[in-house]
Amino acid sequence: MPFSPRRELRGVGAPVHGGLDYEGLRAEGIDPDGVLDFSVSVNALPPHPEVERAIARAALARYPDSRCGVLRRAVADEIGVSIDEVLAVNGLAQAIFLVAFAFCDRGGLAMAASPAFGEYEAASRLAGADFELVPAREDEGFSFPSRRLSTAVRERRPSLVWVCSPNNPTGALPSREEARELLCACEGAGALLVIDEAYVNFSPPGSSLVHLLPSPNLLVMRSMTKDYGLTGLRLGYVASAGSVIRPLVALQPPWSVNACAQEAGIEALRQGEYYREQWREIRRLAGRMAEGLRRVGYSPLEPSANFLLFRVGDTAALKEYLWRDRILVRDCASFGLPGYVRVGVRTERENDLLIERLGAFSRRGSWEG
Repeated sequence: MPFSPRRELRGVGAPVHGGLDYEGLRAEGIDPDGVLDFSVSVNALPPHPEVERAIARAALARYPDSRCGVLRRAVADEIGVSIDEVLAVNGLAQAIFLVAFAFCDRGGLAMAASPAFGEYEAASRLAGADFELVPAREDEGFSFPSRRLSTAVRERRPSLVWVCSPNNPTGALPSREEARELLCACEGAGALLVIDEAYVNFSPPGSSLVHLLPSPNLLVMRSMTKDYGLTGLRLGYVASAGSVIRPLVALQPPWSVNACAQEAGIEALRQGEYYREQWREIRRLAGRMAEGLRRVGYSPLEPSANFLLFRVGDTAALKEYLWRDRILVRDCASFGLPGYVRVGVRTERENDLLIERLGAFSRRGSWEG
């Protein structure tokens, strides 16, 4: 008798992401180092030298600390929780799947404020849950759909609610009052509210919602991959009540966080002021980039992270035009936003080059305003 995968896997495709297609580039004979990649939103500034030295010191001849004890203690001290309320993960993609499989049942429901990272839906559906989006509205400037989401939670009673704060790709941030209202709705419905703060260190100070911990109905996720420039290592953490962390620990494969990532994360947290200065610089660059985009004819949303979203109309024509200079941007059709692109903030020189090329494209009359 033939075997088959679990039914949730039938016909499932991978979510669309930004980033380089290395196999495609190799087929075209293109060096990845020659591509200026604005399709991802990472810290493009250099890591602290001590972080690089810490990676070089990592013990490669033995298994890493399976419990990531030193790293978890450093994180706990950084955000003001206990070590038992922290789990280190191999990037937030792993965290999303752990959370979905721990707290989504077959026949249950997960919800997300949208536009939303594709992994929320993919993980929820693979765990067997139905999935619904509560969208932000273009005519409201894509502001966080607080009232509609809280109402939907009370009426639909999901088991899991995903919120990216700041939102990717709009940058929308729920206020503290909106977050408290949503958490109250989740507590009443018996739902776990998952706040994905992958980009929060690039936001204005005070934007984090980690102060709402501890709550048995709240989990906060953070990516050290993005803000500390550790993209190639994959590192992040989740913080929640111990009753939420324990099922995630049981599901997580052993030795998920390698020795290099652990050492890099510990040292990055030690160098906090260096990175806080980088985040301030990235906020300055984001504002400058928004001004440049307006100057050449685009209308980006006000930046609250290390990326900007704006309408271009014919995204295929724009991508083809930019690719002549080996520049890559993120088409947001996969977020449900056809005609929009998202660009990550890079160095000042690289940002200026992108703005110059976008201006040249605009002057050609090839976009719909």
